[in-house]
Amino acid sequence: MPKSLRIHNFTGIDGIRLDEVPIAEPKNTDIRVKAEGFALNWGDFHLMHDEYVFGGELPFCFGDEATGLVDAVGPDVTKFKVGDRVSTVTFLNEGYGVNSEYFLWPERYLTKYPNNLSAVEGASIWVQYLTAYYALHTISAIKPTDFMLNIAASSSAGIGGTQLAKLAGAQVIGTSRSLANATFIESTGADHVISTGDGNVSQQIMEITKGAGVRIVYDPVGGELLSHYADSLAQDANIFLYGLLSGQQTPIPIIECIQANAVIRPHSVYNFVNNPELRKAGIQFISEALEKEKIKPLIDKTFPIDRFRDAFEYQLAAKNRKGKIVITF
Repeated sequence: MPKSLRIHNFTGIDGIRLDEVPIAEPKNTDIRVKAEGFALNWGDFHLMHDEYVFGGELPFCFGDEATGLVDAVGPDVTKFKVGDRVSTVTFLNEGYGVNSEYFLWPERYLTKYPNNLSAVEGASIWVQYLTAYYALHTISAIKPTDFMLNIAASSSAGIGGTQLAKLAGAQVIGTSRSLANATFIESTGADHVISTGDGNVSQQIMEITKGAGVRIVYDPVGGELLSHYADSLAQDANIFLYGLLSGQQTPIPIIECIQANAVIRPHSVYNFVNNPELRKAGIQFISEALEKEKIKPLIDKTFPIDRFRDAFEYQLAAKNRKGKIVITF
């Protein structure tokens, strides 16, 4: 029987097991995919500790970003056929999981991906790029005159943010806790790199922007860091908090936000992909950029399925990762 990575209890990586499970038959508009690989995301770790927006009846397969070949289709499927090369679009996927040799996925959240990408690269598209697309292009209408502050710019999400900001011609200020990753961050397209560990974050930003400030902040960290850059916000700034890596509550700098007419936006791709029109627009925009090689997912490391524990430990511990981590079959 095929292998499936499932959460048996909410104790982190220790609660995951590689099980043998029967192959499920697709119903209605579900599609069965024979997986080639799946990517890891930070949401996996919250799910492992029952701290996510959904849980599940134990044990359950998890994960939402994978590639593979269509193996079977439900009776109501209209857009795909057996043999199609596909990747999964992330959504609030309670009841579904891709970390398995064969998995079911709803047709509306499945898409073909550009032929110039490998299966490993195809498994690394939609979380990082759609999260950035809806923040930068849909909400902020980013333009060449903008400065964007990209917190934790060496992360896979940060890399996606930099690439989509540069696609619009904006200036990107990438941050890292130290300047050890500065060369890599610049190689991803960032125009400037600053260290959040050196203090005077707002001062560094204002010097770079010559007093203009940043109109877009792309921040997966939150916590007290927000107060360190609040004095550098441009008028009508958008602050996108799309992660909780600090592990802290995020105090709101009221005065600075009023002065800049800034909006703090808790942000997730999940708030957009359930809208068919927004989902279609995002997939089309990203697919065209990938096909024209204007953007490209970076892969840090791959692991075989039997080494899944090593993969998750690497994701959790590696501070100098340079792209996505993918598990392959």
